[in-house]
Amino acid sequence: MSLEFIKRKAGLNVLYWKIKYSLDNIKEKHEHRTDLISSMEKSLTEVAEAVQYLNHVDKMLMATNRRNHELQLENIMLKQENKSLKINVEKLIDGL
Repeated sequence: MSLEFIKRKAGLNVLYWKIKYSLDNIKEKHEHRTDLISSMEKSLTEVAEAVQYLNHVDKMLMATNRRNHELQLENIMLKQENKSLKINVEKLIDGL
């Protein structure tokens, strides 16, 4: 995972908590401002969905990286096996 991804993810989390804190304050001190409260609740939901999606992307990225690593190891092993088989074939051909 890149540092930029972590930074963006953290930024969205901070934004979520800023909106939530402001929304709670407005509900407490200006409960009659339903227009503002409604708008902020919608924004809070959208940010929460973005955070949730980034968490999903993060998990998928980790799984993809893990699979990529496994495939790279398998590729190295197969190359080594191929090299060994070529040497054995050359020995067999030379022996005939």
